[in-house]
Amino acid sequence: GESGNVGSPGPGSAANGTKETMGDDGSQSARSMSRADSMAGDQPDADMMEAGDEQGEYEEADGKIGDADAIGGEDDELPDRKEVVDTADGKPNPEWLLLRAHRLYDCPLEESTIQAYGKTGAWEPRFADAFDEVPLYRGTIRNFKQLDAECVGILKCKVKLFRLEDLAVAEARGDEQRYLDMAEIKRGKEVPYAVPDVNENFPQQNVEIRIYLLKAFQVTPSQVVDGIAQSNNWVRLSLGQEDWDWRKYYDCVTSLNPHFYRCGKIQAKLPGAGRLHVQLMHEQDWGPANAVRDVVGGLGDSLTSTMIGETVVDLEDRWFCEEWKSKTVHKPRETRELTDPKNPGISVGKFMMIVDAVLKVDAEDSPEKDVNIAGRQMPLEMRLIVWNLRNISPKDGYTSNVKVTSQLLGWGRVKETDQDIGVKQTRNAMFNYRIKFKGIKYPSPDPTVPAKDYMMRIAVWHTSFPLPGPDVSIAEGILPLQPLFQECMQRNLGKTSADDMEIVDLEPDNPKDKEADEEGTKYPFRWFKLCHPGGPGCKVHKDFRPAGYDFVKNYQAEIQITCQVMPRAKARAIPASLGFKSGPSKLVDPNRPPQPTNPIFNPEGCKQYIIYTCKEAINRKKPCCCCLCCIILVVLVIVGYFYLAQIGILPPLNLFG
Repeated sequence: GESGNVGSPGPGSAANGTKETMGDDGSQSARSMSRADSMAGDQPDADMMEAGDEQGEYEEADGKIGDADAIGGEDDELPDRKEVVDTADGKPNPEWLLLRAHRLYDCPLEESTIQAYGKTGAWEPRFADAFDEVPLYRGTIRNFKQLDAECVGILKCKVKLFRLEDLAVAEARGDEQRYLDMAEIKRGKEVPYAVPDVNENFPQQNVEIRIYLLKAFQVTPSQVVDGIAQSNNWVRLSLGQEDWDWRKYYDCVTSLNPHFYRCGKIQAKLPGAGRLHVQLMHEQDWGPANAVRDVVGGLGDSLTSTMIGETVVDLEDRWFCEEWKSKTVHKPRETRELTDPKNPGISVGKFMMIVDAVLKVDAEDSPEKDVNIAGRQMPLEMRLIVWNLRNISPKDGYTSNVKVTSQLLGWGRVKETDQDIGVKQTRNAMFNYRIKFKGIKYPSPDPTVPAKDYMMRIAVWHTSFPLPGPDVSIAEGILPLQPLFQECMQRNLGKTSADDMEIVDLEPDNPKDKEADEEGTKYPFRWFKLCHPGGPGCKVHKDFRPAGYDFVKNYQAEIQITCQVMPRAKARAIPASLGFKSGPSKLVDPNRPPQPTNPIFNPEGCKQYIIYTCKEAINRKKPCCCCLCCIILVVLVIVGYFYLAQIGILPPLNLFG
């Protein structure tokens, strides 16, 4: 009958068809679902040590490698480099890393249509083949806009139509006329009518239902505490006489976008009570009287908790869909809308979950999946090598005392190189200095924090050595490294041996651009141009914000760097010394001019530096130095003549006759 008719369908004659029926208790079902607007929410934090904390001059391969620092093989079942990251911001996060094999739907599976998801992705037609459902209503429908809210039950049945065989065909066969299944006739088969056995076609089985509770978002606040809207969320699963309470196993989650990432299990007999109610509850905050609340809560949840919203899952449609039950190993993630039965038709939030079911006898052999995303990041290490700088804008006449600082934003403190003293614009500042960043995890434990977006700030400074004073900025730049970390994670997923793990380098402009350490290991490098943070304008005491400046033409320095990202297990297997100190993978000492040194501990170095400084001073003030030398020479000649004349070697000079 048409939608809105009262009662169940009338009985049909045997000539027209037969019906196999199953009753089910009625309840309101949320049928309306809009596309999820946002998948963003609170992400759990993971404790980590500060990125870049050094452990001695270089690391030793301590302990076993691999198991604790790599993603397990069960998390690497698909070819990662061919996958599409279906997160809200397009960046991998712990949820995607763990559940990427489970396709994401932004609506309930029973509402996924062919138009939206294609023939292979739509579940609506597949679930519809399991049963024919007839909604039941009590009396006249008063509001067709809230049709689902007025439904008091659902009659589940399986309707089949049979057609009487032609008399001539039956006589030719020499038998009585048969009733043939019309659905099978369309498939080219002749299946005669037989008295159906409901217990044979739909055998009742003990089933363990597993609801993977992932997260809720866009939740309507349930309470305002100190002017702040909040909800103390917990989940209740209800199926017939069975129920499951989140609070028996875990604490309430206080958030407007709660993250659960746990599995709730409930027992069922299918066919039978097959409408699973997933209810998002709010536990009231009584302030100092929370202890009294816990005692009162034992008398009934209605005294201490209120329901935010619920969604209803039809388990029978899924269990008797062979493709969902047996052929789909990784059940899809679905986003279901939460509604309040007291205010039907109004969304109070959305809930993302995975519904799975296994026979009770097979439950021990098929344990539930651990969906807790905490600690699912891959620990990585980044190594930065600063080789040289060129075309440096001078800050002290025509030289600069140069040092380089680097910081991975949001991942620890600033790291710096040593100093190259007296760098002229015509020569390179030479460093050959290695910096290591440890304690990095990818994807970020909290991708909602923009600072942890794998951006590295590199800055070049002029120091006031040897006098005390603040450093003066020469140039700086921001280098985005998120693609480098993502590629490293994708290449090393599922690898537990350090020998199999790969190192990802920042690609050079030219494949031949490589530098080597003392052991002969080659590192690809790349040159980057840096501008002054106030603008790329000129050298000193100028307006750094002129209209129409050119970042390419007005750069203040060029830096030559190598950037490597590797798993921590790989880093421990191939330790490297910091800076250019002695140790494994030692870098070649920079070929700098003599640098200032302590005359007591290194007199030879101090002598070389004094000679070099005098030469530079002469080069800087060459005309004045020539005059000074002439004066000194004349004075020495006069003093020498008078001395020699006094001792009688030379005749005295009689200037006045």
